[in-house]
Amino acid sequence: MTLTLPKLDHDLLRSGRGRHVDVSNAAGWLTQRLNPPALVQTMLIVCLILVLWPAQFGGNFAMTLVAGNSMEPTYMLGDAVVTWTDPVRIGDTVLFRVPEGGFGAGNPVIHRIVGGDSTGWVTQGDNSYSPDPWTIINSDILGVAKFHVPFGGRVVAVLKSWLVIAILGGLAVGLLLWPDSEEATKTSKHRR
Repeated sequence: MTLTLPKLDHDLLRSGRGRHVDVSNAAGWLTQRLNPPALVQTMLIVCLILVLWPAQFGGNFAMTLVAGNSMEPTYMLGDAVVTWTDPVRIGDTVLFRVPEGGFGAGNPVIHRIVGGDSTGWVTQGDNSYSPDPWTIINSDILGVAKFHVPFGGRVVAVLKSWLVIAILGGLAVGLLLWPDSEEATKTSKHRR
């Protein structure tokens, strides 16, 4: 198999009608080709994704909706609790998955650490009279509670709906692809 390269049209190059790039204005050429506001927006979105990458996929961020009364009065039914992966200590409220072999294995629970150490933590709800029947280890813990939004569960439930995600995604793509006023003016002048 032989690779054949296209032949150069030397007459076209000598006439000056060939395509060339003016390297003296490389910055201007680059800003014409790249849309700086869209680039900044894209970088901000990527940074937000990296910061808010879920703990269940190896990130640091997690959020849960309180679905019971075991943590009252600290957290009420419907509150949204934001957690971050940090070293834990006794007294911390943590989001964790119920360990294998326990009732409800794999389900997320948010309770307070009341005893133990890094080899095994004992947890208990603030509204419970006895500790949980399981012992969790560090790998079960998704994060330490940092703050909560009272009744934020309703907002999170709306934001998690596929319709809202599709609408927000469409708006984000539309904003990134929307031409700026200078580009729109240039396009309309070329059409005349």
